[in-house]
Amino acid sequence: MKKGKRFAFFVRKSDEARYSACLDSLQALRLPGGYEAELFTLMAKEPYAVQANKALTLSDAKYKIYLNDDMRLVHFDLLADLLQVFADESIGMVGFLGSRSLPVDANVLGSDYKRGAVYVPTSRALSEMRFDEDLEEAVADVRFVLPSFFATQTDLPWDEIYETQYYAVLAQCLAFEGAGRRIVASLAQDIWCAYQSRDVSFDGEEADHAKFLAKYHPYLNPAEPEGARASLYACGEGTEIPSWRDFLRPEGISVGSDVHVHRTASCGLVVPNFAGRPRLVLGDRCSIGAGSTIMAMHGIRLENGVTVAENVHIKDYLYDETAIGLSLEAQMISAEGGGICIEHGVRIEEDVLVKGSVHIGHGSLVRAGSVVKSDIPAYCIAEGNPAHVVRAFSLQEKAWLPAADVQELARLMEERKTAAPLLTFAIITYNRSKYLRRSLDCVLQQLGNDDLVEILVSDNASTDETRSVVQERQAAYKNLHYRCNEENVGAEANIHRAVQAARGEYVLVAGDDDYFIDGSLPAVLGRILQHRGRALFHLKRAHEPHRVYTGSGITDYVRMVGYHMTWITSTIMRRDLYAQIEEPEKHDATCIPQVYLQMEILKQEPDFAVIAAPFMRLGSGEHKASGINLVEVFIKNYFDLLEAAGEIPPAVLSEEKKRLMEELIYFECEKIEARHQDLSLDGIFDIVREYYGEEPYYEEVVAELRRILQTADVAR
Repeated sequence: MKKGKRFAFFVRKSDEARYSACLDSLQALRLPGGYEAELFTLMAKEPYAVQANKALTLSDAKYKIYLNDDMRLVHFDLLADLLQVFADESIGMVGFLGSRSLPVDANVLGSDYKRGAVYVPTSRALSEMRFDEDLEEAVADVRFVLPSFFATQTDLPWDEIYETQYYAVLAQCLAFEGAGRRIVASLAQDIWCAYQSRDVSFDGEEADHAKFLAKYHPYLNPAEPEGARASLYACGEGTEIPSWRDFLRPEGISVGSDVHVHRTASCGLVVPNFAGRPRLVLGDRCSIGAGSTIMAMHGIRLENGVTVAENVHIKDYLYDETAIGLSLEAQMISAEGGGICIEHGVRIEEDVLVKGSVHIGHGSLVRAGSVVKSDIPAYCIAEGNPAHVVRAFSLQEKAWLPAADVQELARLMEERKTAAPLLTFAIITYNRSKYLRRSLDCVLQQLGNDDLVEILVSDNASTDETRSVVQERQAAYKNLHYRCNEENVGAEANIHRAVQAARGEYVLVAGDDDYFIDGSLPAVLGRILQHRGRALFHLKRAHEPHRVYTGSGITDYVRMVGYHMTWITSTIMRRDLYAQIEEPEKHDATCIPQVYLQMEILKQEPDFAVIAAPFMRLGSGEHKASGINLVEVFIKNYFDLLEAAGEIPPAVLSEEKKRLMEELIYFECEKIEARHQDLSLDGIFDIVREYYGEEPYYEEVVAELRRILQTADVAR
């Protein structure tokens, strides 16, 4: 447990004399009453991040102070100042000098957006170097701090791919930003520290520079230096932006992952008003077509998966039509309300103009040649000059209906408030709030406040923070609902409770440790809209672009889906068909009642669809199954349920047995033996004999299992 009244100093030693002077300045600091201090020395000739990680494991101090031995601390009450800064729990890191942007050469001192203050020696005395723009605040938000001195009140692991200190610190700043912790520079009148020499240098090597750019600014070519010109505010992996050098004020532009911007497209800030946060944001998987422009004055945000076609122009400002004889810049006025937000999944066709203060709701389409001057609700199709809604999705009719006039559109929008949603995404959980936080946020970021979706948490009488985790998010997400069983009814029964409480036409029941890849859930929703009416949708994990395969009947389902139907999170079922099952809880004791439910649903309505895509994030399923007999559940129970369903030809069952053994059982047995998992293999050879004894490959199966289990006469 961290000690809240302890400071740990991590001093990087490069020179004996300077190190001694640095320690003398530490000794002169006033230690606040009741506080302790400890010292760790990091050697300049050894990898900085590795040493920092080791020091973190050795120190239980809440407050860590990192400094180089070329620094002297000159403000005696520095530690009291730090405590005052860290009284704001949102602040994770504070430095004496930092920057709101990063130039292409990664030199923080070369940025035009520096904040903070330090003393530097001159030939006669110390000279004050201050960058604060006469701000009255005690601190200024920055993105990067200089490595010479900074402090933290949160521990995050250091990235050990960096050998040298400079880029390790820049990467650590981005780690704090990614964790949602603020980074600030002190603007205190009493300057905290002074350099011992005028020759200030940092130890960033070219190899670390290349690593840093490859990870955080992959569009940059380190072989082509751009001087001190600012880079993009942020850029995700897999992004292609060949025209970035022509962007106007790129330091104020944030670009997500897998974004594609045509080489003739342009983005920028029309006035120099970057204030430390991006004014133009392109979310993940956005696409900007040839000749299109996006120019921000107040702020423009394109959420994930927005498609902008060719020759589209988006700007959040207007021109003053009464201004005569002025330059265009002088005629610009920010629209009332300010800013443009285009929500996820919006498609904007060719030759569209969007201007002023506009909000376009998720899942909408703007047809070619339109001029958008006012808001467009979610799941609408708009066209014209000015653009107006011509069709809107009706939740009650589950269809796209004409919106002949304003009154009809208002009626359709009002209907959405009370109509049943298309999909309920239900998460079942019990005393696993640490998993629920992550899984719930994955869903809310993609489907939060979507009228077509209900998000439901079915709590199995948890005694941890589960209820508060949900309640904290309900204020921001009106489609998030919570239900709690009076007592723990077991995981299988909780599946039924979730389905029975759902309001959606379709229901997906997910585990609390299944984390969906960003963008995957809106795509699934779109596929349900396209193929609505089918009994089941199966989510098949594959490297495909949400491709849909359709089938009909139980036999097709076993062929196309197979044992993957045992994974509850992969199944989306029609709720009305579930309600027609006479005894839905009949096979809960099998631990895989979802197999039975799918068979019974297909008997009522045979048509189904398989959606193939990479659905799960790394780390999904981190709570490993335990306390069950693997072969009893996934061989005996699974095939008993298939046999009971009838209609499945013996040849299809034989193929499925082979696939199950080769793709799942062998693999899981290896893991159980290697990792000593809490899963039983009792009776494995008896069960295999019963269910595989008549198969032509039976002897091969037994031989392979014996090899895996490393015994010739296992009696389990």
